[in-house]
Amino acid sequence: MIKKLFFVTVFMGLFSHVSNAQVEDFEIGIKLGLNIADVRGDEVDDLDPRTSIHIGLAAEIPINEYIGLQPELLYSFQGFSAESLEPNFQEENLKLDYIYLPVMVKYYPFYVVPGFSIEAGPQVGFLTSAILERKNVFEGGVTETSDVDYEDFISSVDVAINIGLGYQFEMGAFFQARYNIGVTDIVEVDDLEISRQFSIFQFSTGIKF
Repeated sequence: MIKKLFFVTVFMGLFSHVSNAQVEDFEIGIKLGLNIADVRGDEVDDLDPRTSIHIGLAAEIPINEYIGLQPELLYSFQGFSAESLEPNFQEENLKLDYIYLPVMVKYYPFYVVPGFSIEAGPQVGFLTSAILERKNVFEGGVTETSDVDYEDFISSVDVAINIGLGYQFEMGAFFQARYNIGVTDIVEVDDLEISRQFSIFQFSTGIKF
């Protein structure tokens, strides 16, 4: 019985050391990932998601052995595409670029997999560019494009809630999968009552030091 208690105590001590090592120090690093940026709301059946990237910085602030905060600074390329309503063009791509400030609360259930985290938190984004790109492809492969500044029709601020999962190795490399649920409307036109919010899947990798 004494031997059993001894081994259990040693095991729990080692397990506690491994779990504490996940979030015991402040870390900062870089991340890069894929966006699949779709929209939900009014008249979105004919809209196709824009697949692009995000890049930026991510830090981790430990609260205790189970909880950490991950503030981030990201530049994200988003938008959507659709068939053009203009008779001279076939396709329209609305390219929307943002600077985002997410703050993720990370919960580490160490008893499942050390390094694995469940994440959730808000983010606020600021529009940096809104370009409507119109395309028409003629016979012979000739492509005609026309770019229109669309910032007057897009909200300058985007607020969203993120939920996701992550895994971080002891060396600092990490992977994340995240779903971004838009809260505020993308389109901002006084005479047009259309409600559209982002619906984005993000897959990221990076490393913290």
